[in-house]
Amino acid sequence: MLKRLDNIGVAVRDLVRAHAFYTGTLGMESTPLADGATGFSAKLGDVSLFVFKTDKTNSPGRSDDYEHNPAGIDHLAFEVEDYDGAQAELEAKGVSFVGDSVGEAGSFRYRGFQDPDGNMLYVIHLGG
Repeated sequence: MLKRLDNIGVAVRDLVRAHAFYTGTLGMESTPLADGATGFSAKLGDVSLFVFKTDKTNSPGRSDDYEHNPAGIDHLAFEVEDYDGAQAELEAKGVSFVGDSVGEAGSFRYRGFQDPDGNMLYVIHLGG
């Protein structure tokens, strides 16, 4: 029946800003944004995001308190090798984290941040 997850859709208000964030800040692979484009694909490993422009202006209303967020796709989590280094690199690129790091060194840890449209993202380290 199902073969694989092909992509995850992310709605944004400003496509140029989102392209710069997902490719420049996060380092995902994508082709250059074409004039008049309404969306683009960004790839990391075996997972692709389809980032598309929406005409809705309301915020997704999500936070790092995910158990109290509305129904729907809630967040994207990116595994990192160097947990502290990844956070420092993102902060150097202008990313502000939403809350404190959760978990102890050597175990599963995560910390949330948002893309320019308020979509929740996480860096995670599986520990070990």
